Amino acid sequence: MLTKLLVGRISCWVWIKLCMEQITNGNTKSLRTNGVTADVDQISNYMERPRLQKLLEYAMHYRLVVLIAGSGYGKTRAVDSFLSKYDANITWYQFSERDNVTARFWESYANMMSKSRPEFKARMMDIGFPETDEAFAKFSIMVRELAALPGKQVQVFDDIHLSHNPVLVRFCQRSLSITPPNTTVIVISRTTPELNLINLMLHDRVFLIQEDTLCFSENEIAEYFNQLRLQVTSGDVRNIYDDTQGWAFAINLIARSLAKKQKYERYAIEAMKKNIFRLIEAEIAETVSQELWRFLLRISLIDHLAANLIKVLARDIVSEAGADALIAEMERINAYIRYDFDMDAYMIHHLFLDYLRQKHGQLSDEEKRATYQTAGVWCEANGYQMDSFSYYEKSGDYNTIMQKVALFNVQVPLDVAQYVLDIFDHAPETVKSQNPIFPAMYLKLKISLGQFAEVLAMARTYAEDYETRPESPEKNRALTAIYAIWGLSRMDSCTYTDVYDFDIYFKKMSDYFNKSPFQILGAYTSSSANAWASLVGTNRLGAQEEYLQSLLRTIPYVSRVLNGCLIGFDDLVRGELCFYRGEFTDAEQYLKQSVDKAQACNQFTTHSQALAYLMQLAFFHGDFTAANAGLQEMNALLCEKDNGIRYTMYDIVFGFYQLALYQPEQVPEWLKGDFSSFTHPSYIENYGNRVKARYHYQTSQYSALLAFIENAMGHSISPQGEVSRAQPMILFGKIELKVLQALSFYHLKRRPEAIAALTEAYHLAESNKIIVTFIQHAKDMRTLSSAALKDKSCKIPKEWLEDINRKSSSYAKRKAKVISEYRAANNLGKKITLSPRESAVLKDLSQGLSRVEIASSRNLSINTVKMVINHIYYKLGVFSLPEAIRVAVDHKII
Repeated sequence: MLTKLLVGRISCWVWIKLCMEQITNGNTKSLRTNGVTADVDQISNYMERPRLQKLLEYAMHYRLVVLIAGSGYGKTRAVDSFLSKYDANITWYQFSERDNVTARFWESYANMMSKSRPEFKARMMDIGFPETDEAFAKFSIMVRELAALPGKQVQVFDDIHLSHNPVLVRFCQRSLSITPPNTTVIVISRTTPELNLINLMLHDRVFLIQEDTLCFSENEIAEYFNQLRLQVTSGDVRNIYDDTQGWAFAINLIARSLAKKQKYERYAIEAMKKNIFRLIEAEIAETVSQELWRFLLRISLIDHLAANLIKVLARDIVSEAGADALIAEMERINAYIRYDFDMDAYMIHHLFLDYLRQKHGQLSDEEKRATYQTAGVWCEANGYQMDSFSYYEKSGDYNTIMQKVALFNVQVPLDVAQYVLDIFDHAPETVKSQNPIFPAMYLKLKISLGQFAEVLAMARTYAEDYETRPESPEKNRALTAIYAIWGLSRMDSCTYTDVYDFDIYFKKMSDYFNKSPFQILGAYTSSSANAWASLVGTNRLGAQEEYLQSLLRTIPYVSRVLNGCLIGFDDLVRGELCFYRGEFTDAEQYLKQSVDKAQACNQFTTHSQALAYLMQLAFFHGDFTAANAGLQEMNALLCEKDNGIRYTMYDIVFGFYQLALYQPEQVPEWLKGDFSSFTHPSYIENYGNRVKARYHYQTSQYSALLAFIENAMGHSISPQGEVSRAQPMILFGKIELKVLQALSFYHLKRRPEAIAALTEAYHLAESNKIIVTFIQHAKDMRTLSSAALKDKSCKIPKEWLEDINRKSSSYAKRKAKVISEYRAANNLGKKITLSPRESAVLKDLSQGLSRVEIASSRNLSINTVKMVINHIYYKLGVFSLPEAIRVAVDHKII
C-alpha cells in the first residue's frame, strides 16, 4: 500500500487547510477559493475535521494525550487547529535533533516555559538541566506553581521521537509524573516514544490517538475535494482512498495534481511516489524568484526560524523595503512553509527541508558564514545561548565564543561547560595557538568541570609558552588571562594544600595587564566561594590569617582588572571568622561593611553571604525583626538579573531561616532530599548540603545524615588528582558535620560515639577559638555538653564544656523568644485539634506501626488509613511523618 511504502521514508509535515491563516503585519487573513477550480497554492489548505475536534475535546480530560503516527498524518496540524479555538494557556515545545544536547534543550525549554511565567526562565537557568534528584526537586516546585494559574494549562511536546538521549528521555518521563491537575500534556511523535507509559495506561491516564484515527475517511476525502471544487467521481474517491489509505500527505499531492490536470489518474500517484523531489523542484522552479530561492537555501541552514530572525536574514539579502516582499513571497509557498502563531516562528515542511539541504552546495562559503553569524547574533540577543555557540562555531567566530565564556561565572552547569569545551577541542589549531584568550577560557571551563589537577598543570604550560614569545599586546593579554585563572585555581586548591600564595599569580595578572591594558568584558558579580567565605581546610593556628593576608593583597589586583570583583570579600571573611568565634560585635561591623561594599560593586554572592550571616547574628541577639529584615533583603536580590545563582542562594538562606525557627516543614522541598555529590568544598552544592544536613537532623533522619557525614569526611581530591583522606573540606564544614555527628549519635543513645565525635569537633575548633558551631544547636548541645561533663572518660576540658553549656542555654532562651515572635507574627498560635480517629492513627504511627498494621488493628481499609494520615498532615501543616510527630509532641497531642 502507498502508506506503507512512504511512511518512514518521507520526513514531512502536511498542512491541508481550507482557510489557512496568513499572518501579515500582525493581521489574520483567510484565503478563499474563487471560481470553479482551486488554485494550486490553495491546495495546501487545511480542512477542519469535526471528528478530530470532538476527539481532542474529550482528550483534554486526561493528564496525558499521545498522538502517534508516521510522517504526513496531520498530527501537529490537527492539534494546532484544535488548540487555536480551545480556551487554555498553551505552551508548545518543538523538539529537534540538537535537543539531545541537554544544555541546549534546557535553554530552549526555559524560553518556552517563560511565555506563561516570565520569571521561570531565570529560575530554570539557575537550576540547570535537572539531571540530579536535587535539581529535579527544584524544577518540581516550579511545576507545582502551574497549578495555581487560572484556567486550563496545555503543554505540547512535538516531534518527541527525535529525543533519544537517555538523560533527556528520563527527564521527560519524570516530568509526566508531576503534571499538575489543571494541566494536560500533549505528546506528538512519529514512533512510539521511549517513555514508559504502561503504568499510566493501566490507570487510564493516557488518551492515545494513532494513525488509523488520523487517516481521512472516504467521506472526508470526498468533502475535501468538493470544498476545493475539484472534479472527482465517487469512483475516484474510492480509488484515492484505496491508493492512499487516507494518508493526508498523499491526498494533498493528488489534489495539487488535479488542480493542474483536472482528472485523477492512478498512475500519477505512482509517479509521485518515485519522484517527490522532482515534483517539488518543478513546482518551486515555476513559482519562486532567484532571490527567494537563495533565501530558502540560507534559512534551511539553521534550526531557529523565529519570525523576527527571518526578517533579519531577509534584510541581509535584499533591501529593507524588499525584505517584506521577499517574506510575503515565501508565505505564498504555503504547501511547504507555514507560520505558527503560538511559536511566532515559521515551520518548514520536513520533506521540503530535506530537498533544500541537498542543494546547499549552491551557496558560497561566505553566504553560509554570514547566515550562521547572523543567526548566532540573534540567538545570543534572544536568550538562546547554546544555539549561539553552535552558530558562532559554524561561522568560525571563535573569538566571540571566548568572549562569551569570559562572562561565565566559574561555576556553570556541567553540561554547558562540557558543550563549549567540546567546541574548543574541535577548534582549528591556529585558533588554539594564536588567539590570546583561548588558553585562559579553556582553563576556565576545566575549572567549571572540577578538573583542578589538569588546570594547574596546563596553566604552567601555557604561561611558559607565552612568556617565551616576543613582546606584544597579544602576549600580555594572554598572560593576563592565564594568570587570572591560575590564581583562581591556586585559591581554590588552598583548601587541600594549606598554601596561600594565590596573590602571587594575581599580581602577575595585574603586571601583564598594566603592560597592555585592554577592556575587560562583563561584570564579575560572583566569587567562587559560596558555601563559606574562608577556603581554609586546616585547623592549623595562623592559617586563617595567612589566607586573609593573601586575599588582602589579591583584592586590589583583581578588583582593578575585573571590574570590582571581590570587593567586600575580605570583610566577609573577617566577619565570618568573628561570627564563628562568637565575637558578635566585630562580626556585625565587618559584615555590614561587606554588604555596603559588595552592594556598591554588584558583588552579589558576597552580598548574599554577608546577609545570611547577619540574619544568623539576629537570631543570636534574639531579634526576630532584624532576622526577618535580612531575609527580605535577600528576597530583593532576586530582581538582580546579573545575580546568576540568586534563586538557589535565596532558597538556601530561607532554609537556614526556617530551621533556626524549628520549622523544617517550611524548608524548600529540594533541600529536604538526598545530599548532593561531593564537589569543591566551596561550591553551591555544599552550601545546599549544609541545609540538608540540618534538616535531616531536625527531622530525626539520623541514619541518612550519619552516612552522608561519613562519606563527606572520608575522601577528597588533591591538586595532583590523588584521592586523599586528609583535609577533605573547609574547616568550618568539618566542625559543623562533626557536631551534627555527635548530636545524632547521642539521640541514637550511642553515647560513647557521641562523646568521641564531640571531642574530635573540639580539637578541630579549639586552636582557632571556634564556638558558635556548637552553641547554635542550643538545647541539644546543652544536653550533650552536660552528658560530657558527667563522663569521666571525656578528654575535653571541663572549663570549655561549661562555657559551651552556658552559652547554649542562653542562646536557647533567645531563640525561644524569636520563635514566639515568629509564631505570633504568622498566627501560628492557634490550637490544633485532631479527631479521635486521627489521634489514634497518629499514636500508632509514632509507635512504629505500618499503614497495613494500623488498618488491621483499627478495622479500617488501607485507603481510609491513608486518607486519615493526609488529614493529619494537613492539620499539622507538615509533609512527612517525622515532622508530624515532632509537631504533635510540641503541641502535646501525643
